[in-house]
Amino acid sequence: MTKGAIAAGHDLTAGAGAEMLKAGGNAFDAAVAAVFASVVTESTLTSLGGGGFLMAHSSGGGTDLYDFFTNTPGRGGKCAATAENFFPVGIHFTAALQDFYIGRGSAAVPGMLAGLGLVFKERCTLPLKELLAPAIDYAKNGVVLNADHAHFIEVLSPMLLYSEEGRGIYAPGGRALIKGETLCNKHLATTLEALSKKGFERFCRADFAPNLLESFGEPLGLITEEDLNEYKAVRRRPLHFNFRGSDIYTNPPPSSGGSLVAFALKLIEGCDLRAIGAASADGLELLYEMMRATDRARAGHFDGSAHNAGEAEAFLTEETVRLFRGDIEKIMAVAGAGPGHGHGSTTHISVMDRLGNAAAVTTSSGIGSGFFLPGMGVLVNSMLGEEDVNPGGFHRLEPGIRLSSMMAPTIVMKDVLPSIVLGTGGSNRIRNTLVQVIINIIVHGMDAFTAVNRPRLHFDGTALQVEAGVSEAALEELRKRGVNVNAWDRKHMYFGGAHIVVSGGDDFTGAGDDRRGGVFLRVG
Repeated sequence: MTKGAIAAGHDLTAGAGAEMLKAGGNAFDAAVAAVFASVVTESTLTSLGGGGFLMAHSSGGGTDLYDFFTNTPGRGGKCAATAENFFPVGIHFTAALQDFYIGRGSAAVPGMLAGLGLVFKERCTLPLKELLAPAIDYAKNGVVLNADHAHFIEVLSPMLLYSEEGRGIYAPGGRALIKGETLCNKHLATTLEALSKKGFERFCRADFAPNLLESFGEPLGLITEEDLNEYKAVRRRPLHFNFRGSDIYTNPPPSSGGSLVAFALKLIEGCDLRAIGAASADGLELLYEMMRATDRARAGHFDGSAHNAGEAEAFLTEETVRLFRGDIEKIMAVAGAGPGHGHGSTTHISVMDRLGNAAAVTTSSGIGSGFFLPGMGVLVNSMLGEEDVNPGGFHRLEPGIRLSSMMAPTIVMKDVLPSIVLGTGGSNRIRNTLVQVIINIIVHGMDAFTAVNRPRLHFDGTALQVEAGVSEAALEELRKRGVNVNAWDRKHMYFGGAHIVVSGGDDFTGAGDDRRGGVFLRVG
């Protein structure tokens, strides 16, 4: 019988998790080992200086969301962000140059170690030393850069090479590393070895926290000792809703991504999407109107109130959803189908094991602050400089608040058993990527590989971004209907990186998204 399966954004990330499954570990052992590996193999996307979320389903029946995302800093502090510690750099994620804010004043209180420590304590079965071994090996002996990682380094070089520590890691010869060259991070290897020997609590207290305070505390940054003392990883009740007979568990408030996924799916719950056709102009326009309606609902009913108790329940009521369903119903009428009975420096890992455990974990360091913890090889996050995480403006929230996120690790259940484990990176594209993959599988009956690799759409507030592969006839029809279409000439990381595992009885299928170097591994 298959021991389990894992999908992740790099073959070595997936390989680390697969090693744990082979060794008799469970899905949570595999997920934690893979996350540690990813801070080496996908170091431009995630870091021990960042945060994330892990959706956990245990074979005993319980489903929990571990929230270890970042907090706003400044408890008991006296300093504010200045032009010296919070400033823009130009990044070419697409053809257009975009400004992203970095600097020590962009760093929120990281939660990665607190979260992984809590998951390890409550869910893992293998020794910490074993879980860390692959990551230590990768950091010490180096990782040969694939095309995706090399591309990320090139794109993010204004941030990665800003500091001396960054240049030592990513440009040791005076220029940024390229595909085929080896990335080593000896300091990170030493850091992980110390964690392996000391354990989470002692390492964080004796090593990580003092270094973070010295480098990112006042007056250099905004993080205070009180911030670190008060930070807690939190186990939350997931946001749960039903779609087409499947129970979906995703990220609850204060994060917004899960609620927006649920809202979008509720908008089209009654539509006979199969009758319309996934690739038809009507089908594409329906997705477009769904995205537009979700954006309007977010702006008018959700942004600014995601932290309020009960907000998700109010947002997802049929009364609220109905307010935004009008344009979708018009498309259904025209189609004659009738009713049926945001780049992100983020990565995702999906795991299932033979016992029925499932883990979906999404982590991020934002674009990255441009500054590393000296001697530790750890890039610290830039969450205070991420527009999508701060819709009300930069540095507007009180200290000690858990930041909201678009990240939405998700588990789909069918007949009380995990059916699909999925998630994606991609900033504000996360929700639309997840919705399209879920629709592809549940509504259109696609296999995992097809569902992940179909061309994607994203409405960016101005234009409908359409990935290569959609027919020119359908695009022309959309333009005739007044849709501002921007057609891409290739698949692109802009549209996310959805890594999924699907249960098939005693076996597993899945897919790693090749837009971001994804890999799927089945462990026999």
